[in-house]
Amino acid sequence: MSRSNPDKLQSIRERLRHEWTDERTVAAWRKWRSHISQYTRGATDAILEAAQVKPGMQILDLASGVGDPALWLAKATGPTGHVTASDLGPGMISLAEELAQTKGLKNIDFKIANAESLPFPNESFDVVTCRFGVMLFPDPLASLNECRRVLRQGGRVALVAWGAKEQPFFTATAGVLLKYVQMPAPDPDAPHLFMYGERGRLRRTLEEAGFADAREEVRAVSGLWTSTPEKYWEQFTEVAAAFRPLVEKLTPETRAKAVEEVLAGLRKYWDGKELNMPLEIVVGTGTRG
Repeated sequence: MSRSNPDKLQSIRERLRHEWTDERTVAAWRKWRSHISQYTRGATDAILEAAQVKPGMQILDLASGVGDPALWLAKATGPTGHVTASDLGPGMISLAEELAQTKGLKNIDFKIANAESLPFPNESFDVVTCRFGVMLFPDPLASLNECRRVLRQGGRVALVAWGAKEQPFFTATAGVLLKYVQMPAPDPDAPHLFMYGERGRLRRTLEEAGFADAREEVRAVSGLWTSTPEKYWEQFTEVAAAFRPLVEKLTPETRAKAVEEVLAGLRKYWDGKELNMPLEIVVGTGTRG
């Protein structure tokens, strides 16, 4: 993201904040949380591994949403450790707080925080994590500089982003919609879901932010959706904030055709009980020297 146009950068910030704190988005994530948590469990496991969590650690999780991976991190660091889960707004994270109470997790708290300007002192944490949030940071370098600032010497950052755009969860849903609805040309300066599908980009960004031993690994994990293709599509139309406008632009005729094509694509991964889609993710790590 170019930092030379502050007005444009602020416009991107406001759009993303609106998309991810909108009442409809929050309601959808609360509704589908358990299904999505299971579907993305491979990515949660990957970030737990990359974070190298040990009992007693102090951990900051960014873009925690409805609780993955923050709740798992709290369990991993144990009663002598602590997790601070953060998000742009109170909507989604309020469900994560409810779930923490239900699970009896006492070592986690919840903060409203913007990754570009974290409200924490220098060298507060042993680990900073972010699962499926880093690719939507309006100013990635500013955000990663903040991650480095709040890490202690030798502290670790662990990030998970989506990989290549050409993977089933996208091509079978939004990819189909784009055949029926024309979208404006993408802004080359704006963050997007698949920006770190470009090989080496996440590692280079970590290096630019001053992280030592910056690494990037492309990994395939299983996405298990324990319901029908129809329910998966229903979830997509409600949860995917950036793509809801595409669905709303469909005419009754084009909607019927698009849905038929979407379901046909999803059924390729359906065994009669669940969908099993390969998900490509990128795992980025680095340490504060």
